[in-house]
Amino acid sequence: MKFIDKIKMIKTYLPMFWFYFRYLFKKSKPLFGAFFQITNKCNARCLMCFNWQILNESKDELSLGQIDRFSKTMGLVPSLTIGGGEPFLRDDLPQICEIFCKNNKTKRISIPTNSLLSDKIMDLTEKILNICSSTKIAITLSLDGVGAIHDAIRGVEGAFERFLETYNKISQLLVRYPNLKININTTVSDKNYNNISQVIDFVDKNLKVGFHTIEIIRGCYNQKNVQAISTDEYRGLIRKILLSRTINNDKYHKLIYSYYHGLSLKTIEKKKRLIPCRASSFMPVIDAKGDVYNCELLPAIGNLRDYEYDVFKILNSQKSKIQRKDIFQKKCHCTHYCYQVQNIPMSPSHFLRAICGKNL
Repeated sequence: MKFIDKIKMIKTYLPMFWFYFRYLFKKSKPLFGAFFQITNKCNARCLMCFNWQILNESKDELSLGQIDRFSKTMGLVPSLTIGGGEPFLRDDLPQICEIFCKNNKTKRISIPTNSLLSDKIMDLTEKILNICSSTKIAITLSLDGVGAIHDAIRGVEGAFERFLETYNKISQLLVRYPNLKININTTVSDKNYNNISQVIDFVDKNLKVGFHTIEIIRGCYNQKNVQAISTDEYRGLIRKILLSRTINNDKYHKLIYSYYHGLSLKTIEKKKRLIPCRASSFMPVIDAKGDVYNCELLPAIGNLRDYEYDVFKILNSQKSKIQRKDIFQKKCHCTHYCYQVQNIPMSPSHFLRAICGKNL
């Protein structure tokens, strides 16, 4: 990578590092982003689902009024990921996005989807784009195989055809809405490891997307249905991933992405954390029933209903502080993509190694 490209890359990720530097010295701790799982309802039966134990438990899900109430306590939330369940099963998804754009000045919203509701995804996405016209909207379509393999992993016959239909419909919006971005996410397990090259080739040759994220399964998935791949398989997978034309189109993100996978592999092999987990301090998770988490992989630290819908009262609670102390003392380790790609730019030594194209 040329020196000028490295300078451009530093500029790209500098806001994240600057945010963390300011965070250290501010008495009132700001948020860099948040994850909001707006529903447990889902119309798929994915083998690797980490919410499988509570899937379709819709009782006590937060209403629009309750969402508006807690969002007003959060201050600025530059980046928001809206998940589930399947987010597009909530008809009020555009209004939820509007709440955060209005109350929290959110500038980036990412929404993953299983792509099964093509017409509805198209309709609600266009509404979101119109309501949040100054916010960058990323729709991330899940793709775990080509054809029958994708159907089998998602537990829905015809899921791959619906993926294609959704992609084609959403792509039509790109011309009219410059704030829209389409991404692809592939989750790797023993069920599709041998077909990942086929998935990569399919995306490279047939789809025009911003980025193709490939990550291994995480969380509390049902081990009766699916298993993680071995470290040797993961090492081979990384080589395949980095040959992707789509991934290579974004040379800045590719270096972070490459470093992330090397970091994840070493984390699994050594069974310990190898990088400070700073993102968990200012990117909370809120689930559909109002439980708040420092990290989705750890126990909840409180419920909004018990804290007057004040997110910071929960984040500043004794239970939260004890859990964050455990995180800082490396009592847990994971390969969570959403956190680790934030942790790398906020760790100077790791960031420098990444932009120099070195491994951990």
